[in-house]
Amino acid sequence: MKKILFLASFGCLSWASAFAQQDTLLNRTVVVENEYNPTVMDASKINVLPKVEEPKATKKNIDYATSLRPVSTWDFQAMSPVVRQWDADKAYRGYLHGGYGNNGNVDLGVGYLWDISKNDRLNVAASLDGWNYEAKDTDGEDWKSRFYRTTVGLDYKHAFKQMDFLLGGNYCSQVFTYMSSVPYDGGVKVPGVYPQRQTMVNGYLGFVSTDKELPMQFEAEAGVNYFKMNHEVADWQTGNETNVYLKGNVWKKMGEESKVGLKARFDHYAYSFDQPDMDNASAVDLNPYYALENDRWRVRIGANIDWWGGDDDKVYVSPDVQAEYVFAGNYVAYAQAVGGRQTNSLYYLSSQVSPYWMVDRLVSTYTTLDAAIGLKASPANGWWFNLMGGYRICEDDWNPYLDYDGRSAFTSFAWGKSNVFYGRAELEYNYKDLWNMYLKGTYYNWDWEDETEVVSYLYPDGGLKPELEISAGVGAKVLEGLRVNLGYDYVKRANGDYDPISNLHVEGTYALLKNLQVYAKVNNLLNKDYVRPDAYPAQGFNLLAGLSFRF
Repeated sequence: MKKILFLASFGCLSWASAFAQQDTLLNRTVVVENEYNPTVMDASKINVLPKVEEPKATKKNIDYATSLRPVSTWDFQAMSPVVRQWDADKAYRGYLHGGYGNNGNVDLGVGYLWDISKNDRLNVAASLDGWNYEAKDTDGEDWKSRFYRTTVGLDYKHAFKQMDFLLGGNYCSQVFTYMSSVPYDGGVKVPGVYPQRQTMVNGYLGFVSTDKELPMQFEAEAGVNYFKMNHEVADWQTGNETNVYLKGNVWKKMGEESKVGLKARFDHYAYSFDQPDMDNASAVDLNPYYALENDRWRVRIGANIDWWGGDDDKVYVSPDVQAEYVFAGNYVAYAQAVGGRQTNSLYYLSSQVSPYWMVDRLVSTYTTLDAAIGLKASPANGWWFNLMGGYRICEDDWNPYLDYDGRSAFTSFAWGKSNVFYGRAELEYNYKDLWNMYLKGTYYNWDWEDETEVVSYLYPDGGLKPELEISAGVGAKVLEGLRVNLGYDYVKRANGDYDPISNLHVEGTYALLKNLQVYAKVNNLLNKDYVRPDAYPAQGFNLLAGLSFRF
């Protein structure tokens, strides 16, 4: 009976941000193969920060996974896992979870990782998440908010004697409605539902060297990203985007502690949309580098040379310099001066930014400099902190805002040059597996030069860039098998009249059996009105609960 009473308790997971790589637009992350313990998708789509790793002095080389990508299903955005890492006492191969909540929130997922043979591994996963309920648009009018995302992913690896062969792909379908009660023709309201379906497909194959005796080590991958918009909307007709890419990394060791290498990527983008600024384009990115790693130092010295062959036929050059120094055991001083290009393709916008987009042209964002210095440390058992500050310069930086076309509302974007000073402070404490707490904040001081004159002229208070981000939380083991956590996230917009993000959330998990858990999460306990990072209204008070089974 006592266990049943405690099922009514919920909590939130502690999140923390990565130290300096969060602020760079580069995506050059080393994939470390971890326990196969997939997260439960959060249908409320709360914007969260990635988990941080406590700094430690490395006394030996790290064994990295020989794979260009993690073993996972479709990678859309950060979603909070309900089951914490310390709940698992073994590496489970399969999972099955299902949850439902108010506002029609649904959360379904299944996956399994097979070791078919000594040399063959297959991972399959599928999920469905979304919602369906009567919401209010930004003018307080009724709006049938409906969004469902279906994903299926497959990854296969075969280990040859000197290399691994990788093959896989992902399929995603996003079905949703636009905000449909909007100003039109002198203020007349035009109600209705405007549906949309976006289809995204990715396929790839690759090779990764595994024989350390080879004179050169390498990674190589070829693939395609495909995006299709199935229904006409505003001035956009139906059409598709096809991105064919080749990428690789080759390096040679220069002794026990250092190596030299070259990363390269080629992309070609082809469009079938009948849009004036939707021309085919190609891009080449080169990244020569030198890397050093020992007990005290971890250094990378390189450069990014990026050519974009679209309407802005130009070569960009930026640094790729990073350094960490370990002292006094668990203290790490670090610095970076990095840069690189983010291609704002339709595939990227729909999967990572906002499915409700409306753009006049596609412009790539280029970070010419992201310089930062900081200190992170674990001064005592269980304690961790991070202090850092930096300055970033971006060309054609994108700033989202909510826009109307006379029938529906969309996430539109202004772009221009941005300069921003930023500072971050983080503090975290964990006492064994009994309780934990965290507090973190980031401040941004923006200097925005709007080339489109949209946010500064038509929408002077419409930008959604953050000025202040604060996140805090505490969690504890209440009973054997029951964990409860409480958290709060706050984001103040830099120059907008939108209400700040204010989300008090609570969640928890309870182990009914060794492999079977009940999970539940309540978001927006204060029932605040605000827009999400994709510029659409957040749900009010909402609950999601279900079962999670690992096998």
